[in-house]
Amino acid sequence: MASPGPARIFATGATATVAVLALIYLPVPTETSPPRTTPSASTADTAELTRLARSYLQQRADMVTAARPTVEAASGRLRTTPGMTARARSELAALVKKGLRYEGIAIGYTRARVDVEVTSADITGRTATLRLTDHTRLYFALTPQQVEDGSPECEESSLPRTMTFARGADGAWLLASDRVDEAGGPLPTTEVDEAGFDAAT
Repeated sequence: MASPGPARIFATGATATVAVLALIYLPVPTETSPPRTTPSASTADTAELTRLARSYLQQRADMVTAARPTVEAASGRLRTTPGMTARARSELAALVKKGLRYEGIAIGYTRARVDVEVTSADITGRTATLRLTDHTRLYFALTPQQVEDGSPECEESSLPRTMTFARGADGAWLLASDRVDEAGGPLPTTEVDEAGFDAAT
């Protein structure tokens, strides 16, 4: 069965939609079935790859918020291969521009929260492939009263993606590529081009 495609939800805080909220605000399950792994994919490796994936995606999401770091600071925290570093830095800069553009039309975000749900981890030699779903929430700049009155509190998205990693000279894992899976339809705000993101580049 195909993985679910991109999904965007505007979660509200209106008291009239408590039943819907109960579904929307369910946290990402923490006791789901463990991801499928190859015999060589140890628990420690999978945990480290998951941590790196979440950190990278959180950095991307932060760039469209008012709490964004500078591109230089964010780039300095990247754990990427040389071939991936230039692309990642370029996309961080593009996301800053997107965030500022949204702020200019009063659709700014105050903060972001990213969770990842790993479905499989495969390691072959010094390379690894991680398949996951990126669950991101971007919180709007609203007062508690606006939320109570029914304004959306956050924009929520879920996006399947595949990440590959390579071991560096010191043996540490480095992100080598990040590909969005099943990229039909509008993509989340945290992608560089919502209209036509080229996942292969």
